[in-house]
Amino acid sequence: MVWLLLLLPLTGDDDAPAIAFHPTLVEARAGEVPPEDGERLPMVVNFHAPWCSWCRKMQVDTFVDPAVTAFADKFLWVRIDSDEHPDVAARFEVTGLPDTFVLNGKDEVIASHPGYMPPDQFADFLTEALENPQPPRVLIGDLLARLSEDQSDEDRRDTLTHIVERLSAPDRQGRQESLAALANAGPQIWQDLLDLMADERLAIRAAAGGALSRASGADLPFDPFADSAAREQQINDWREWIAAEDRLPAI
Repeated sequence: MVWLLLLLPLTGDDDAPAIAFHPTLVEARAGEVPPEDGERLPMVVNFHAPWCSWCRKMQVDTFVDPAVTAFADKFLWVRIDSDEHPDVAARFEVTGLPDTFVLNGKDEVIASHPGYMPPDQFADFLTEALENPQPPRVLIGDLLARLSEDQSDEDRRDTLTHIVERLSAPDRQGRQESLAALANAGPQIWQDLLDLMADERLAIRAAAGGALSRASGADLPFDPFADSAAREQQINDWREWIAAEDRLPAI
């Protein structure tokens, strides 16, 4: 019954456009008819659960309000049951319900908002996502999946940079999973983490140093707060350790 409700268009006005929700991102994209310019539509992704009263309130109040249904044809719409799809909820780092994301045509997050939103607030949220999107944010789950793929050196460095940037953020969601994935990636990423330890940004240096120590199991010092000369010496010590006993992958 829940699935049937999700697939039915929601509308509170017979003359208002209806929002047709899909139960998964894959199904939403599979049924998409690209617009004339060839760009894929942005996507609204709302996480919910049958036991969540605020989720139900959004369903019966917010999603049927004309202020929101006016956006029906501007997005693809997805409602995901986090209980039935915990892997997808984890990928989006959902920790509470309801939780709503807007993805661009490349399926990168450009807006997000946890919790219930009444119709006017939700309409403002969608307008802001269209007119002033946040810098695209790749989901940590997608980044970790890329890390396990066969990538070029450039793509691997780009992926690692994004992961370390996420590790450097105050938000600790996905931290343990990220550190475990870096450890599993093996010595091929150590040099890239070492390079990031020389970054101008303190938070990046600290996150890269901690990640390298965790991934390699080595107990060498690195103080991201030290002056540049001291940091350079510590990085050189790490470089010598990595180079010892053929720890670096063959080039």
